[in-house]
Amino acid sequence: MKRWLLSASFLLGGFLVWVTRPIPAAMLAPPSEQSLVLTDRNGLPLRTTRGEAGARQRWVPLSELDPDLPRAFIAVEDQRFLSHRGVDPSAVIRAIRDNVAHRRVVSGASTITMQLARLLLPIDRGYLGKLRQTLWALRLEARLRKEEILEQYLNRVPLGQGAIGVAAAMRLYFSGTPEQASLGQAALLAGLARAPSSHNPIVAPSRAAVRRRLALDALVRQRYVTSVEAIRAGHEPVLGGHAASSFLAPHFTTRLLATAESENRSLTGRWQTSLDLELQNLLEQEVRHTTAQLAGRGGRHGAAVVLDNRTGEVLAWVGSPDFWADTAGQVDMVVSPRQPGSTMKPFLYALAFDRGVTAATVLADVVTTYQTARGPYHPRNYDRREHGPVRVREALGSSYNIPAVGLASRIGPGALLQGLRQAGFTSLSRPAEYYGLGLALGNGEVTLLELANGYRALANGGVWHPWRTS
Repeated sequence: MKRWLLSASFLLGGFLVWVTRPIPAAMLAPPSEQSLVLTDRNGLPLRTTRGEAGARQRWVPLSELDPDLPRAFIAVEDQRFLSHRGVDPSAVIRAIRDNVAHRRVVSGASTITMQLARLLLPIDRGYLGKLRQTLWALRLEARLRKEEILEQYLNRVPLGQGAIGVAAAMRLYFSGTPEQASLGQAALLAGLARAPSSHNPIVAPSRAAVRRRLALDALVRQRYVTSVEAIRAGHEPVLGGHAASSFLAPHFTTRLLATAESENRSLTGRWQTSLDLELQNLLEQEVRHTTAQLAGRGGRHGAAVVLDNRTGEVLAWVGSPDFWADTAGQVDMVVSPRQPGSTMKPFLYALAFDRGVTAATVLADVVTTYQTARGPYHPRNYDRREHGPVRVREALGSSYNIPAVGLASRIGPGALLQGLRQAGFTSLSRPAEYYGLGLALGNGEVTLLELANGYRALANGGVWHPWRTS
């Protein structure tokens, strides 16, 4: 027992000595300038995480920040920040209770100080990493004032798309400065801290709006703002006024940065992509022209992607007619699942060819009823006519629905779904019973990128390879 007490006293004494030591100045110094430049295949710049006047990671003293920014982050991330000493016991108890109740990790207890420790040091995730993070949080609180901790945090917190700190995020998302942030802007940035790569307004405007609403609710609960002020802030745009030249190939580069952030890659250096900027500009013009032509028929959105058939390289990627037009412009329809309709029929016929069907095989294009779990199914052709016996080449070339459904019935929905997944259509995640025979007519939602890469496989004799961006 005495040996145990002696060991415990030794450890406690060592911890007290360590925790009271000054924090190394180099650790707290503003980080050195880092930037990432994305270029097209010919070295032409597409996007940079460095601003026009220097690195996006601009350091701003806490005293110069708009007061709504620190208030919003405290309300969302650590409401007892001003009173605890690095670790919030109430938050720890709440997290344990919630995680036990859900039998999985649904709640964390990291304070702003603990988050700062992880930003300053390469701390692994896991129990040992959490212990080290906690110890460093206690040391930071012992040596720094609350204002210093908050300034360090707000200038280092990642907020998506390569933006480090509130100054970088204000410039990127709102073309503004942290000295003059609105309440809605401050709430949105605070809401991004927990999922910056997937919830920022460039990648997902709707999710960003939800995070802002939750942040505003937190500000109201803690009496930083009134409900009227929160309602008014909730009507602000989630993305500010950008010039069209902010960066090129916006959906493509946004996707690259989001993927890199989710993989914890360092956003530094010069990355040459597979994109062809000249082709990209032509495709953007074509998408805008086509949607304008279809506006009178209700067409408002459009997307296009170009892949190199041989290499799978992405040559052009247009996710919407105008990325900067409104919040709908940031929705990337290249990767947003949609029902593809008859564009799925070639894959059905390809599977049939593997099973002995030929272009000369005769199929029945007659009125047919199929009994399904959801009731009788009566496929119809687009021209509302039946054409009797038709050869495969005519049925596919004319995109007749009835022969296609008959072929799907012969192959089986399960085998068809398996074949489509092997062709890269991973968005078809539901069981075959959910889609039924309508899968032959494209009732399952897939992405344009999956569709383009699937057709690329057909062009390569049925051999599928993943697409790539470099």
